[in-house]
Amino acid sequence: MAALSDLEVRALMELQYNFAFWLPDPYAEASARLGVSEDELLKALSGLRERGVLKRVGFYVNYRSQGAEAALVALSVDDPGPVAEAVANDDLVTHAYVRDDPDYSVWLVVKRGSMDEIKRFAEEISRRVGARDYMVLSSIRTYKLSVKFDLERGISRSGPYAAIRPDPPRPESLGVTAGLLRSLSRLPLSPMPYREVAAKHGLPEDALVSLVPRLVEAGVLADPGAAIDGESAGFRFNGMVVMEPSGSPEELCRAAAGFPYSTHVVLRGSSRPSWRYPCYAMIHAVRRETVEEAAEELSKLARARSYRVIFSLGNLKPGVTR
Repeated sequence: MAALSDLEVRALMELQYNFAFWLPDPYAEASARLGVSEDELLKALSGLRERGVLKRVGFYVNYRSQGAEAALVALSVDDPGPVAEAVANDDLVTHAYVRDDPDYSVWLVVKRGSMDEIKRFAEEISRRVGARDYMVLSSIRTYKLSVKFDLERGISRSGPYAAIRPDPPRPESLGVTAGLLRSLSRLPLSPMPYREVAAKHGLPEDALVSLVPRLVEAGVLADPGAAIDGESAGFRFNGMVVMEPSGSPEELCRAAAGFPYSTHVVLRGSSRPSWRYPCYAMIHAVRRETVEEAAEELSKLARARSYRVIFSLGNLKPGVTR
């Protein structure tokens, strides 16, 4: 865990929850609110990035706007090492965790152009690593995605732009390139960050500044602000809360999305009919007990018939900037 100064904590909280992305210089606005100069703020952020605490400042790009599909692939293996080797250079495997589920020990988030491609990937990797079994949990709808960490309370807490649109337009229909979206996902740590991005892509700065809020409203971009490496900031406990509905799965997921401490809420389909949990929510905290207490509160709020918390035991792709 990295020791954080008072300024670093305040800066990360400000940039996670109050990032003024609609302004030409959101760092200037943040520094004014913090009572420091913009240079002091940017120096603190650069230091946090060098130490691995700050992953990026920018936006989440909704993968559905790229026409992609996503799924969890759960593998039953004794040794996670071969899985780590198999996915190390696959940029479309965005998460890979060892988890304490009794049946499936490795869980991957896989993105591809179609569900058929994901199913082929699951079959191939299962055979390659000698898995006893595997399960594909397709992403039917992502209700919420906002991986932010309340450094004062010691628990994850989603930001104000956490909702994910299920049907965003393709960027090219808005005159936006994939390269521009990549640049917006990782803004430079410098004054007037949109000016640098606009120059790189041959756009007028004011046009880009006015475009960004439209991309957020359309659902192409979401969750603006600072993205933190939770483990580096002391959030060692990562719980995947899987829930069985007492009513409709959609109602369960909508209720879970309203819970402030969930960072992801996804409705999933399963390749295993015996798997009873279609709704998934992530909770992170500095203490295991905090995750467990929040999961119990969530299950009651969402009126889940049953639930389980599947904790992460290890990250097979550490340091990945998502």
